[in-house]
Amino acid sequence: MLLERNKISEQIRKFDAYPKTLEDFRVKTFAGAAVTVVSAVIITLLFISELNYYLTAEVTEELFVDVSRSEKLRINIDVTFPNVMCDFLSIDAMDVSGESQINLEHNIYKRKLDQSGRPLEKPEKERKSWII
Repeated sequence: MLLERNKISEQIRKFDAYPKTLEDFRVKTFAGAAVTVVSAVIITLLFISELNYYLTAEVTEELFVDVSRSEKLRINIDVTFPNVMCDFLSIDAMDVSGESQINLEHNIYKRKLDQSGRPLEKPEKERKSWII
């Protein structure tokens, strides 16, 4: 069994791409030491550089013109105000840029309610009332 293990071990060792040389064949030179030191310094600098790049947050400033400003956003709301007459109610809107629209009247439907909140009539579209 031990002999069989040694044979398998020998077969596996044949695949070693970097076999060790005997001590007699090893020669340490100044050039080899210089290459080793320079390589170690370069590897260390590259590692520190990459670590710094990884840990630093990248800030990207971007300024662009919103070309979709003229598009309308459809908003559906259903709000009940008991004890307030429809004539006293209006809708004002303001977008993110601060542009405000006062007293919106298009596509607004109002419905009269009784004291218990039940509708008295069908909703009717808000009419523009111009005062001269």
